[in-house]
Amino acid sequence: MELIHLERTDALYKEALDLRYDLFFRALDLPRESMFDGLESSSFHIAAIENDSLCAYGRLSEESHRVFKISQMVVLPNMQGQGLGTRVLTKLTHEALANGAKEIYLNARLHAVSMYEKLGFKASGQSYIAKITGVPHIKMVRRV
Repeated sequence: MELIHLERTDALYKEALDLRYDLFFRALDLPRESMFDGLESSSFHIAAIENDSLCAYGRLSEESHRVFKISQMVVLPNMQGQGLGTRVLTKLTHEALANGAKEIYLNARLHAVSMYEKLGFKASGQSYIAKITGVPHIKMVRRV
């Protein structure tokens, strides 16, 4: 398993978009455009690959000076439970720290909270329903 940086022109980036759509938006019958926000083009994209095939993906965005957001983390369903999410999260966290992060945050689906806690993220505030997907989330923060 290898972690690589993706450019938005890479074929694997397009596969990552498909995976994000399939796992987060398709079942909710949301349009593909739902997954794009103002951070997409300026974000750092990471993929976990094996034999040139995409297995997992995550995105890191500097939202404001030294405040980074991790988002859109996905793992192929048949690869879940093998530590890929942890590896992608660790890589994204290290990238944020290398770029001077004083705070890193993410909005976690409730079932994934324990994975994020193991890597130093703490729940912040109450759970909420995501506006676009209607799925319960909670903000989690790691301060440096």
